[in-house]
Amino acid sequence: MIQSSAQSDPAAAGEYREVFPIPPAAGAPEAHADGAISSLEYARSSEVLSRTASALDVAYHHRLESIIGQRWCRRILRYLTTAGPRGTPLERALASYANPAAPFWERLKFWLVHRIIDRLRGSASRQTVRTRLVEHAPTVRGLVLTARSIAEFGLMLPQRFSSPLFCVWNFTNRCNLRCRHCYQNAARAPGAGELTREEKLDVVDQLGRMYVPMLALAGGEPTLSDDLLPVLKRAQQYGMHTTIATNGTTMTPRLAADLAAAGVRYVEISLDSVDPARHDAFRGMEGMWQRSVAGMRTVVATPGLRLGVAMCVHQGNVHEVRAMLEFAIGLGAGCFAHFNFIPVGRGLKMVEGDLTPQQHEELLALLNEYMQAGRIGVISTAPQFGRVALAYSDDRAGRTACSHAGSGSGQKARVVAKYLGGCGAGRTYICMEPAGDVTPCVYLPHRIMGNVRQKPIARIFRDSVYHALLCDRDQRLHHCRTCAFKLYCGGCRARADAYFGELHGGDPGCLFNSRHWDALVAQGTVAAEASPPAMETMKLSPTRHGPG
Repeated sequence: MIQSSAQSDPAAAGEYREVFPIPPAAGAPEAHADGAISSLEYARSSEVLSRTASALDVAYHHRLESIIGQRWCRRILRYLTTAGPRGTPLERALASYANPAAPFWERLKFWLVHRIIDRLRGSASRQTVRTRLVEHAPTVRGLVLTARSIAEFGLMLPQRFSSPLFCVWNFTNRCNLRCRHCYQNAARAPGAGELTREEKLDVVDQLGRMYVPMLALAGGEPTLSDDLLPVLKRAQQYGMHTTIATNGTTMTPRLAADLAAAGVRYVEISLDSVDPARHDAFRGMEGMWQRSVAGMRTVVATPGLRLGVAMCVHQGNVHEVRAMLEFAIGLGAGCFAHFNFIPVGRGLKMVEGDLTPQQHEELLALLNEYMQAGRIGVISTAPQFGRVALAYSDDRAGRTACSHAGSGSGQKARVVAKYLGGCGAGRTYICMEPAGDVTPCVYLPHRIMGNVRQKPIARIFRDSVYHALLCDRDQRLHHCRTCAFKLYCGGCRARADAYFGELHGGDPGCLFNSRHWDALVAQGTVAAEASPPAMETMKLSPTRHGPG
C-alpha cells in the first residue's frame, strides 16, 4: 500500500497544521488560477510537451511498488536493516553477493536476496552490480537507510525517511571573498561559537550511525579551516560520499591530493561569469576569476577528483549560461551545478536580480538539453527541473532529475524521482550551520530545527515541526498544493518562505504560480522586466527529444 506522507503521524500533523494553516481547497488543479497555465493544462498540452495530449504519465507505477508496500515486505526490511555487531543483515547480504570468497553459510543464508538482485539487475553483469552497488559504500548506506525508512513508515509519496540522505554542512563562516549573493553572509573571521574539532567529529559519528550516505562541506570557505581534513577522514571511515563546495581560490595540488586521500570524490567550484571582470566585480575582489579557474584545472588534474562548476543564476548572468556550460565542458568538468538565486543573506540586497518564471522555464529547458545530450552531468537546486525533465525527455531512454541524487535514465529513474520528491528541504536533506544549528536548507537559516549541542541530530531531524510539514505535500498554498507534478517537485520551500514568509507557500518562480510573481512585481518587490540581453537558449517546442 502506498500512502501520502501526510498520513504518517496524525499527532504531528495536527501540530504543524496549527502552526501552518491553509485555507480550504480552491478547486480542482485544472481550474486553479495561480498561473497563466495550470499544471494539468501543461501536462495535457501537445503545444508544450513532446507527446500526444494525454501521454505524459506523471504517476508512472512500477510493479515493485505494489510488493514493497506490503506489510510482510516491511517486516523483512525491518529485519534486514537492524544493526548488529557485524552491521546490518542487508550489508552482509550485499557483501556476499557474487563473492566466491564469502563464507558458504553467508551465501546460503542470503540466497533469496541474491536471487532478487539477479532479477532486478537486467542486462548488467553481476560484476557490474558488485562494482557499482556492493563495493560502493555510500550506495549501500543509502539502500540501508531507504529500506529502514520503508520498514518504519511504509511506502509513501513522497517518501518519508528515518534519517536524511544528504547533509550540507556550512563548516565555517570564515571566507576570503565578499560575494554579493552569499546566503551565509560569510566574513573574514570565524563566527562566534563555531563548533570545536571534537564537536565536529562527534557530529560525523552521529551522521555515521544514522547511515547518512552523503555529506557536503561548504562555507564560508571550508578549505580555510584546519578541521577540514580530520573531519573528512572520520567520514571516510563510515563510507560516506563526501564533497567540497569552494570558491577554488585556495586550491593547490597539495590540497587537492589531500582531499582525494581523505575520500573526497567531487569538488564543486563556483564561477559567476565567463567574463573575468564581471565575476570579480560580483565576488568583491580582483583576480579571483583567474584563481578560481586555476583551482578548477588543479581539480581536473588530480586523480580521483571530479570537478563540478557551480553557477548562481540571476539577471546579471542568465544570458551567459550556455557559454558557461560550454566553458565547463572545455575545462573537463563532470558536472554543472545550477543554483537558484534566493533572496537570503546578502542576497536580500539584490532581490531585483531574481529571474522571472518564464526565464526560469527557459533556463531549465537549456539545462535539460545538456543533460539529455549527455555532454555533462547537470544538477539544479530548482525542484522544477524534475518536472521539465519529465516533460522534455523520452519515456524509456531519457534522463530524469532525481532531486539531490543527481539523475538517471529510463522509467525506473522516474520512480526514484517520484519518491525522492524534488525539494528535499528538511525531509531528505538538512543543513548544519557553523555553530551547530540544524535547518531544513542552507537558504532557510532562520528556520532552526535544533542545535547539536542541545540535542542529537537524529532527534532534531525527526521531532521538528518543520520536518512534519515538509513531508506533507498536501499542506501547501497556491498552485503547489494542487500541482500535477508535486510529487516530482514540491516547489522551492526557501523561495516560498523568502517571498511570502510562509514555508508552505507557493514557489513564485514557477510558471504555475506566475500570477503571484506578477503581484510581487506590482508591489515593487521584484523587477518587472529583465534588463540583461536575452538568454541564449531555445524556444520551447513540441519535439520528441525536447526543446529545440
